[in-house]
Amino acid sequence: MHEETRRRITHFTKGRCAFVTFEMWSPFHYLFIISPFLLVIGFAFLFKRCDEKTLRMTGIYLSLIGIALLIGRNIEIYFKTEQLNPEMIPLQICHLANFFLFFAFLLKNNVLFSTAFCFNLPAAFLSIVFADSLTNYSTILNWQGMAYIWGHALIVGVVLWAYFNGMIHLDFKILRRTVWVVTGMFFISIVVNNLFMKWMPGFTSNYFYTTIPQSGTPLELLYNMGEKTTILGLQFNPIYILLLLCVGLSVVFLFYGLYLFLNKVRKVKSSVYRLKAS
Repeated sequence: MHEETRRRITHFTKGRCAFVTFEMWSPFHYLFIISPFLLVIGFAFLFKRCDEKTLRMTGIYLSLIGIALLIGRNIEIYFKTEQLNPEMIPLQICHLANFFLFFAFLLKNNVLFSTAFCFNLPAAFLSIVFADSLTNYSTILNWQGMAYIWGHALIVGVVLWAYFNGMIHLDFKILRRTVWVVTGMFFISIVVNNLFMKWMPGFTSNYFYTTIPQSGTPLELLYNMGEKTTILGLQFNPIYILLLLCVGLSVVFLFYGLYLFLNKVRKVKSSVYRLKAS
């Protein structure tokens, strides 16, 4: 009976799920791009009458959903490879975002919220726009495909939802700490990537894309500007790393500016509303 069940599942996968693939710039891809904003609208409607504590608990639960998707994805990868590999360790930019958001909501930590807003949000949205890696999946109807789609959509949607509910508060002091956090993660990733590739031969560890750029993205141009070298036993492309860090920090400052702009717009709208009400 067990073998028959497995045969039927395999037949279903080969017969139907295998054809559910992802295509760049298809109607589904455009739906994927706007999905975070649809989530924000949905969250705003569902939780519009909730108090601050309830909103914070909702953020915690939404973050846990993202973590659960990661766990399911990693279990699936383990059963496919039957061994531990870097893909299963959630240290990638967007994987860390789920944990940053969880602890940001739990601890009301402004630096973690700042990192999520200024760094993880744009990285997750870029992964939605440049979703080339999804085209390599034989089907998106598995944990890996669903984790990629719903995971990235949740990161962008939850961060924006948190902002519009007044849970993200940034100033220059918080920004400075965020810059240190991002810079530290970039340089730590070089060491981690090298160690994991020594401990897990046959696999490429590419946290923060400091080993190689994601295919199909503009980062490939930066990588080609330098050459890989070995320093203190660590292999990396120094020109690429510095350019990548500059891009990362530029994005952080850009989104800090976006935060200030959005706050100013909201204040102007509030002033106009109060004037009309009086």
